[in-house]
Amino acid sequence: MFSVSSPRGMHTHPAVGAAIFSPVHSVYRSERLHLWPKNFPSLSIADDGNQFSRSCQFLHVGRYPLQLSIAGHSAASSVESYRQRIPAYDTSEQLPIENNNQLGIVWTANEIAEAVGGHAIKLGPSGSISTDTRTLQSGQWFLALTGPRFDGHDFLHSALAKGCAGVVGNRVYDGWPVGFVQVDGSTLISLQRLGALARKKFRGPVVGITGSAGKTTTRAMVSLALEPLGHIHQTSGNQNNHIGVPLSLLAMPLFSKACVLEMGMNHLGEIQELSRISEPSVRVVLNVGPAHMENFRSLEEVAMAKGEIVLGARPGDVCVLNADDPLVMNLPIPDGVQRKNI
Repeated sequence: MFSVSSPRGMHTHPAVGAAIFSPVHSVYRSERLHLWPKNFPSLSIADDGNQFSRSCQFLHVGRYPLQLSIAGHSAASSVESYRQRIPAYDTSEQLPIENNNQLGIVWTANEIAEAVGGHAIKLGPSGSISTDTRTLQSGQWFLALTGPRFDGHDFLHSALAKGCAGVVGNRVYDGWPVGFVQVDGSTLISLQRLGALARKKFRGPVVGITGSAGKTTTRAMVSLALEPLGHIHQTSGNQNNHIGVPLSLLAMPLFSKACVLEMGMNHLGEIQELSRISEPSVRVVLNVGPAHMENFRSLEEVAMAKGEIVLGARPGDVCVLNADDPLVMNLPIPDGVQRKNI
């Protein structure tokens, strides 16, 4: 027996036949309370969950993602069954699952390959993206970042042991048993391309915040002010650089009402790149101070670097500037863009 409660009223699901509709309690809600507003629907299952199909990507009722619990089972088994998928009956607007395994947008192997300009050498299950095997969850794709002091390809065995759906990278070892999207060149660029595409998929406003001080406090305050709109996605921890911003975008649920991002930098051109990826509709410059001066000759150069956030602003965007900081107030604003001095 299946039961669904939803603020949109009663629904039936062809995958499970007739349903009994009543308010239910989700054991999953207590684990991810900040991701699940109270008026979101829940799905309760009073059997062993064998009727689920593993081949489909989405679990929802209309616009609303479902929460799931299984009567008579422990919270752990309920969450495990939740990771299975059933076909979506409303194909007009499909939303990805948001749970401990699939944080943010779920991609097929072919979608990943198209986004990064790579080749789907071996298909695998759909999944979200992770770049860290320490936090990678079963069912996610592992994107093997490389840098001057690290190479994500060294951790392919760890990713496989964690149950990854596949790897996005330059190479895998012989006999690789799961999915593989091969990328020629920088996997960092692949990550940024995926982040940029995730932004383009999102239909809500994105607030980009930069400044020498106060970014985290401002981000938290803006997110709190926007909370009445619904779920607000925001930067987690210190993910405000060329890696963290695309990861933040990839972790954003499409049912979020707005996204609030911090943007940090330590050299010229970095904020411009982050703005290109995230396309903020509201661009905030808090202040200019003597931060990262090892890479700048003057505060005017710091202001120039911070001001890159407004260079890509388009008509209809809003630029919010701190009127108490003369270096911020001197930043040029593109024609047709609203300027708000605070």
